[in-house]
Amino acid sequence: MVQAGALHGGVHVHQSMPAPPPKAERTLPADVPGFVGRHDELARLLAAVTDAADGQVQAVAVHAVDGMAGIGKTALVVHAAHHLAARFPDGQRFIALRAHAPGQPRVDPAAALETLLQADGVAAEQIPAGLDARAGLWRHRMTDKKILLVLDDAADTNHVTPLLPAAPGCLVLITSRRKLTTLPGVTLLALDILPPDQAVELFIERAGHRALHEPEAVYRITALCGYLPLAITLTAARLHTHRTWTVTDIADDLTEARDRLAELASGDLAITAAFDLSYHDLSSDRQRLFRRLGLHPGPDLDRYATAALDNTTLTQARRSMEDLLEHNLITEPHRGRYRFHDLIAVHARILATTDPKTNQDAARDRLLDYYLHTATAAARHLPHHTSPTSPTTWPAPTHAPTITNPEQATDWLTREQPNLVAATVWAAAHHHPAAIGIPKALQSHLRAHGPWDLAQDLHHTALATARHIENQPAQAHTLTNLAIVQRLTGDYAAAATNSQQALDISQQFGDPHGQADALNALAGVQQATGDYAGAAINSQQALDICQRLGQRHGQADALETLAHVLRATGDYAAAATNAQQALDLHQQLGNPHGQADALNALARVQHATGDYAAAATNAQQALDLHQQLGNPHGQAITLNTLARIQHATGNYAAAATTAQQALDISQQLGRRHGQANVLNTLGLVQQAIGDPTTAVATLQQALDLFHDVGDPDGQAETLNHIGQIQLTTTTLGIAHEQFTAALDIARRVHAPAHEARALEGIGTYALRHGRRDEGLAHLRNALTICRRINSPNTVRIEAALSHQDD
Repeated sequence: MVQAGALHGGVHVHQSMPAPPPKAERTLPADVPGFVGRHDELARLLAAVTDAADGQVQAVAVHAVDGMAGIGKTALVVHAAHHLAARFPDGQRFIALRAHAPGQPRVDPAAALETLLQADGVAAEQIPAGLDARAGLWRHRMTDKKILLVLDDAADTNHVTPLLPAAPGCLVLITSRRKLTTLPGVTLLALDILPPDQAVELFIERAGHRALHEPEAVYRITALCGYLPLAITLTAARLHTHRTWTVTDIADDLTEARDRLAELASGDLAITAAFDLSYHDLSSDRQRLFRRLGLHPGPDLDRYATAALDNTTLTQARRSMEDLLEHNLITEPHRGRYRFHDLIAVHARILATTDPKTNQDAARDRLLDYYLHTATAAARHLPHHTSPTSPTTWPAPTHAPTITNPEQATDWLTREQPNLVAATVWAAAHHHPAAIGIPKALQSHLRAHGPWDLAQDLHHTALATARHIENQPAQAHTLTNLAIVQRLTGDYAAAATNSQQALDISQQFGDPHGQADALNALAGVQQATGDYAGAAINSQQALDICQRLGQRHGQADALETLAHVLRATGDYAAAATNAQQALDLHQQLGNPHGQADALNALARVQHATGDYAAAATNAQQALDLHQQLGNPHGQAITLNTLARIQHATGNYAAAATTAQQALDISQQLGRRHGQANVLNTLGLVQQAIGDPTTAVATLQQALDLFHDVGDPDGQAETLNHIGQIQLTTTTLGIAHEQFTAALDIARRVHAPAHEARALEGIGTYALRHGRRDEGLAHLRNALTICRRINSPNTVRIEAALSHQDD
């Protein structure tokens, strides 16, 4: 907890860093029950990593287990990890990289790092955008820690290199179908098929006591399975299903079935035959479900998705999945969540192609309808930043979970996000409209929780689909959603281009909702980049349209943007009115995100007019809401506002602490615009506490960032701050240059507060050089502006003029 800072007048402001999300320090899958075999490999692995676990190795220990699919790599590594878990007190993490997961996209290193960072307590919005930045943050957070990290199913060296911690005492266990010989410092362990005696031991463990009485048949089966653990396990499971069968019966069937199926990617016909025999153990309706599960594009599914695919009831879906689970054809890694092993998924996908195409398409359509319908229902409980998602035009699913509040909506969207992404990709490949609807439904969720790069990818996918099917309204709405995310990431040029395109399309097709959304998005970009005239015009147009439509979310967004614009252009009374109206609307809508933003907007107006007590109260309320919502982006903005208030009231120590908190969060988020704003504040504080050299360096950093992101308002303010510091030194000429540059920018963007500050600086410079008339003229012009906009700087300039009159 940061020490509280007191403002003049008895108003207290308490700052605290955002509470991190809960950590997931132990994410290893359950150990394999009855693990048998691999005695030598396990002993070698445990012996090799003992030094790392005991901290005797001065670098991270990396061990990679390679071998063919189904060879038991993951089982061995997870089993070893459970043996070693107690030696790594800072956590045991498991990441499925899915380099060979059928029908699922590979988890790229950036996405894997995002998962690791979130598991370590980093909020989604605090995770940097770039791979290098994420890798650096991950290595930094692992400093002085002892963790065990399992990276399962890696594609190659490049897939895992960014994920490696650097701290000595950490252990990384990797599984891959490739030998990672180029990975620096790696110790390789290659898995081959099981030795015959261990294969027999595995079959007996899985099949039970009956296998002990037919050793010859057991040897035949393990040989026909190619001594591959997965095939052996599946074949042994059949004895539990067929209580009257003998081991010899299964061996005979397997022998006869060896040439019945086309070979899998491994090229081993006996393995394929084992899968086929397990499939034929099923009843016809279970076989149909097995094939339809092969159509599912995501990593796992629940009973609702199963019911949609198989066009059945929830009870029937649950019973069917339990039957497949009993036959070891699926697993249940979490309660009610089912998934295939990758090789069985391949087999299911192959079998799915044997159904008539119309049946396949109908099953996929039902699944997409389910995901789209439920995602849309969930989105209705989240704050909207564009017009609410309209109902779908295709049938709703027969069964869908009940979602009645924002917490349930967030839980469902978070849990199903990988499936929704996979469904979007599949829908886009087939030009299905769900590729547009699902990203739109996810918009508010991803805006609040991230990752923003995924949101951009989904909106690009939706845009490509909308263009392919020539759906112009959908193009417009998708462009607006894309622009909103791009503005969050600081890509203002792209955000402006896409919001303008959205506006053009919406106007062309007479879509008022689309026009209002695009105008609000465009105004937000213009306000952020200092185009206040354009922002005011577009915000007012959006407000007018939303009022006619009765669209209160859009009205609130437009009013808030207008409040920022009017504050920047000196109309503080109107700015306060608009901010209060936005706050009232958000309160009526029950939108805490919007309430926090509006409170901060109101606090900034009150700060500009010198009402510091009210400003502090509203800023603290905004900060409390952002912390409750887990919104670090909003926390950084509001902390900067609080720091400005503390500086204005002379509480410099508290201002320095608060500004540093804001800077830390902004840097973690990777938002350059936010960093520039906070550096500007921090420079002011450093000057106030008597460190002008550091202050100028800090302000120069802010100035460079404002230039890079294209914010002229920020440039003008920072130039004025630098000029003011130079006035207190011997470099008066430099001060005059800074004030003159600030004056030019301020007049160009119509920012009267900055214009007045620049005129005051130029006037002071002229007076110090003996040019009294010129100096007084500039001071009087500055005073006229300050009186017009009701600036608290009025008193200071009046005092300066009075001193000259004396």
